Amino acid sequence: MAGAPQHDIVPILSLVGVILDALGGLYLAYDLLGGRHGPLRTLIKSVSYGVMFGTVYALPLGVWFGLAGLLVSGPALSMEIRQRGVFEAHPFFEALAFGLVRAASFGAAGWFSKDAQFGISFGILSAVGFVGAYLIVGPPAVIGLKHPRVNKTVVRRAVFRGGSIGLAALVSGLISKESHAFVYGVEVGVVTGTASGLLLAVAPSVEAWVDKLPDRRLGGYGAILVLIGSLLQTIQYVLPLLGQPIL
Repeated sequence: MAGAPQHDIVPILSLVGVILDALGGLYLAYDLLGGRHGPLRTLIKSVSYGVMFGTVYALPLGVWFGLAGLLVSGPALSMEIRQRGVFEAHPFFEALAFGLVRAASFGAAGWFSKDAQFGISFGILSAVGFVGAYLIVGPPAVIGLKHPRVNKTVVRRAVFRGGSIGLAALVSGLISKESHAFVYGVEVGVVTGTASGLLLAVAPSVEAWVDKLPDRRLGGYGAILVLIGSLLQTIQYVLPLLGQPIL
């Protein structure tokens, strides 16, 4: 299992705390962001998808892939779905834009999880995989749906995404002479494919849920995020008081 070095855990938790504080502040500033017709509901969808991606990625692949899911994969999916209901972009340029952004986050995660050679190779090969899968399977289409659903499109997207990114991880591992390149490639493929299928399947419910959220409840979510973020940031100060070294 890939993961962050032990001495990186506290700084990462503090960074996540800062991010949660910022998001919580935006929730609490709902009126300043235009209320029901402002960008906050899009932000909530991005956070919701990001948390789900981050959780699915982080548990088997480590915290760096979790951050890639939280900060990039989730918001990217939200933007893809949103623009389906606004305008149709040219398929190739849309695939290129979203593919490169996702590939850059995966490359960075691979760099920090493994090493620079693996990260660079994985980022480049992932870009080919993301763009190729996007052009073959197409963009997510959940407009007008309100309930989770698994159909051929969801399964095809999961298989293409998992297969292409898993192959990218396998080849990158061989290039950087990783001892368990094949096993790691399979693991990455299964995780990314599962995440893609799962998130696309539940996306209609997420969209419907956020669109129906009462305004006052958004402020409550914001307060909870600020509280959690503040608690995570205090870890770096509490440990010395308890006589524990900061890892």
